[in-house]
Parts: sequence; C-alpha cells; structure tokens
Amino acid sequence: MAEDRRSAIITGAAQGIGLATAQKLAADGMNLCLVDQNAEVLEATAQDLSNTGVEVIHRAADVTKKTDIEAFVAAALDAFGRVDALANIAGGAGPRNLYQIDEFDDDDWDLVITLNLRSTFLACRAVIPIMREQKYGRIVNMSSSVARGRTGPVGTAGGRLAYAAAKAGILGLTSQLAKDVGQFGITVNAVMPWLTLSAQGTRIRQKFEALEPELREQILSLSPLNRPAEAGEVGAAIAFLASEDASYVSGVGMPVDGAYL
Repeated sequence: MAEDRRSAIITGAAQGIGLATAQKLAADGMNLCLVDQNAEVLEATAQDLSNTGVEVIHRAADVTKKTDIEAFVAAALDAFGRVDALANIAGGAGPRNLYQIDEFDDDDWDLVITLNLRSTFLACRAVIPIMREQKYGRIVNMSSSVARGRTGPVGTAGGRLAYAAAKAGILGLTSQLAKDVGQFGITVNAVMPWLTLSAQGTRIRQKFEALEPELREQILSLSPLNRPAEAGEVGAAIAFLASEDASYVSGVGMPVDGAYL
C-alpha cells in the first residue's frame, strides 16, 4: 500500500541533481512525486524509476505558478495519502551571463528571484499544512555556495548577482521556517552545492563544456578538490536530510562543495 511508505515530492526531478535525489530516495523505499517543466524527459525518468519497486507519479509543472504547485501537492497527497518530504531543487540563474548590477534589466532580476526564492516559498507553503497535521515532515531547499558571493568569472552562474540574492534568501527562509515549524515535527534544511555536473546533455554540463578550456581550468582551480561535484554526491546529502535519520538536523545550510567555502 502507498500509505505504508514514506513519500516525497521532488521538483526539478527530470535530470541532474533532481534525478540523482529521486534515485537515492527510491533506493530508500520512498514513493515519489516527480515534478519538472520538461514533460518528455520527466516521463522517461518516471518510467525508469517505476522499475525500482516504489510507486512513482509525475507532473509537468511550472514551479513559479501557485496553481501548478498546489496541483502537484494535491496529486501526491491523493496518490500516497501523505507527503513526508519535499525537495525544492528546481531553479536556475537565468539564460544571460550578467556581471555588473547595471547590466540587469528588471525582468532579468525578477526571473531569477521568482524561479528560486518565490518557488521555494510557494512549495513550502503548500506542504506545511499537510506535514503539520501528520506531525512529521522533511523539507530540503536548494541554495548554493554562490549565496555567500564569488569572485572571478561568472561561468555557469548566469545572472550571478540575482542568483546570489535568491540563494541567500533561501537560507534565510530555511532558517526561519525551521524555527516556526519545528514544534510540529517538521525539519527544514538547505544544501549549498558548488559547480555540479551530471550526465552528458544536461544544461549545466553543456554550459560548462562550452566555456573556453582556460576558463574551465580557472573555475576548477577554485576548488581544493580541483573538480566539480557529481549530481549523486549532492543527491546523497539531500536524501540524508530528507530521511528519518536527520531528525535533529534543522535550520542548516549544508555546504556540499568539497571545501570550496
């Protein structure tokens, strides 16, 4: 029965860190509601994960829209009878590389803030009443090492200033929300990855590999491990924070960056 298992909603689940997280949570025996804007890739991902022995549903959605978020939360609750974990992974730094503040149009700024910070707020708000009634919940939000600022080339960070502001805002939201809902058995944490690459063809890998070789080396030299993270390494951290084992970890912004920070 679906109600006998924990269940999780994962946004940005079609590929990259979201897919890696879904694979980890499926291995832990959690039913999954997979959410992504890319309907075609999402369907293939859901089909693959349905072979792992857990129940999997998927919904194509825009995480910046309240109605879409409420719809996939309702679908998860209907399918599984509960929502135990939410991994807010969808986000991005926008399509344009912008270095100085006066290069930003209002639309550039609003896009990145909405895609990251507002979407996280909306999804958290949608699941908290369910988790509060259950007296159990795990929320993991996606921040970034960029939240603390970064010198050097923009690289894959796109609208880096807006991205830093949004990801710093997610840390603040995470810290305060953890304090507000801890009494209901709900933990709220964030992960702060550095440059993370996943399978060939994924967006960040394509952007990184399109950079000049010298620029790629310059970026990698910023890491003590001299390499990017792999999606599975970040997914493992998210899966831990979404697990019952992380019962006394809350309000944390966890770097997953190979000592970059």
